Amino acid sequence: MGRRRRRRDPEKERSWRRAFRDWRRSELSVREFCDWRSLSEASFYAWRRELAKRDREGVSRGGRTANGPSMKAAQFLPVQIVADGALDSGADRCLEVHLPTGVRLRIPSGFDRQTLADVFSALETRLC
Repeated sequence: MGRRRRRRDPEKERSWRRAFRDWRRSELSVREFCDWRSLSEASFYAWRRELAKRDREGVSRGGRTANGPSMKAAQFLPVQIVADGALDSGADRCLEVHLPTGVRLRIPSGFDRQTLADVFSALETRLC
C-alpha cells in the first residue's frame, strides 16, 4: 500500500522557509545551525528536499513559492525606458534586479556580462 498523504500545514512550511533563510544568512554549517536552533538535522534535510520539490513544481501557495513566483508562475514586471541624458548622474544609471529572496542587485552600466552571468549562477546554486 502507498503512503498516506498528510494535510499540508502552511505555518510549518513558513517556519521552515524562515529557518532556511536564517541558515543561509548565518554562514553556519547545517550541523552548527541545527544545534543552535535545536532542530533535527534529519528534519532539516527532509524539509529542504520537500520545499525544493514544491518550488520546482510550483505547488506551494497555488503556484507561488513562499519566496515569490515559482518558475511556472513567472510574471513580467513593468519596465520604464529612460532616454540617454535623462538621468542626473552616471551613478543613477544601473539595472536593478529584485530577487525573490529580497536581495536587490544594482548593476552599473558597462558591466561585464560574464561576471553578471557568474553571479546569477552562484545565486541560483545557493538558493537550491
